[in-house]
Amino acid sequence: MASGWDFTTFSPTWDMKTSLTNYRNQLIEHLLSQLWRQWSAMGVAGHSGSAPSRIIDPEALLLFSTLIARHDARMFDEMLDWLDHNGSWISIQRLGTMLKEDGLGDPTVLAAIADYLAKNNRNNKWELLARKAEIAGGDNELAVKPLFPGIPMVGETDELFLKHALERGPIELRGMSLAPRTDKPANLLFKLRALFGRQARAEVIAWLLSNGEGHPAEIARQTGYYRRTVQIVLNELAESGLVRSIQTGREKYFAIQQDQWRLLMDWHADYHLLRWIAWPTVFKFLQSALEILSAPDIEERSERYLAIRFRELLESHLTGLRDSGLGPIVQATPSLQGSQMVDTMLNDIETIIRTLDETE
Repeated sequence: MASGWDFTTFSPTWDMKTSLTNYRNQLIEHLLSQLWRQWSAMGVAGHSGSAPSRIIDPEALLLFSTLIARHDARMFDEMLDWLDHNGSWISIQRLGTMLKEDGLGDPTVLAAIADYLAKNNRNNKWELLARKAEIAGGDNELAVKPLFPGIPMVGETDELFLKHALERGPIELRGMSLAPRTDKPANLLFKLRALFGRQARAEVIAWLLSNGEGHPAEIARQTGYYRRTVQIVLNELAESGLVRSIQTGREKYFAIQQDQWRLLMDWHADYHLLRWIAWPTVFKFLQSALEILSAPDIEERSERYLAIRFRELLESHLTGLRDSGLGPIVQATPSLQGSQMVDTMLNDIETIIRTLDETE
């Protein structure tokens, strides 16, 4: 289990030829700690720590975990345990959309997880997800690789995961996962899904409760649904009288009457505790950063090459980070060159991680 990241000793001095690898390893370690906190808040057993303050996105969390949890076999199997008990909370449609549209997560690992859940739960929705993930991963035959890189395998190879070219030992779940506690602010989406179903309505209401008002296109980008879907939901919500539509020029905005939704606030706090973050956007940025840092020859690459790759990363994700609310903390700009670009980007990643870890 991850021990957390000591920022007092962490320093992205990338020009020391071993530092990029060290940076990547520390980043993975701290992301494991972040994911443990989120999974634990949702009901996974075996990890203590402060509860996250931001609303958890279970689909984005699962997809990002197909990458990061491979570095912690215990987390991976506790995640499987939670899905085995609580998989009905997961929106397969939204998961498939994020996988296809955002490229978030590892489709091969997701297909293996879905196959396992389909076998254990005899649920058609997991079979559907396995097919979607296999399509997203492509039809090429894959060489067998360890599911948990760098972690020795113990016992016989699991045949189901091997079918997906992933080698791991037998799965022995502890059965200790709990259902998400809907009295926690971080689990607001689960409460709304229990009320309104596993549809866009839950995410739209959660976004409005934490942001007050917004434009359909903005809400669609941050919730992972198509704009037309969000527009229909907002129009229907406006008919209830609990959501107002506001015409500003040619644009229509929607605002929620927060006091009228206070029945949802059984954690006895104010609405400022509801903190939304566009997790698919943030996780995809971190996934892309890790892909750069995980290149086998990263330590031999020139300063110019690294600056180009980090500029590409910034240009691809800056708009999304701004939409997610993290834009103001990003200091890098496309005009930066050489070591200045690399150092600034590494510092920005660190700042984003610090921000995600805030509990107040």
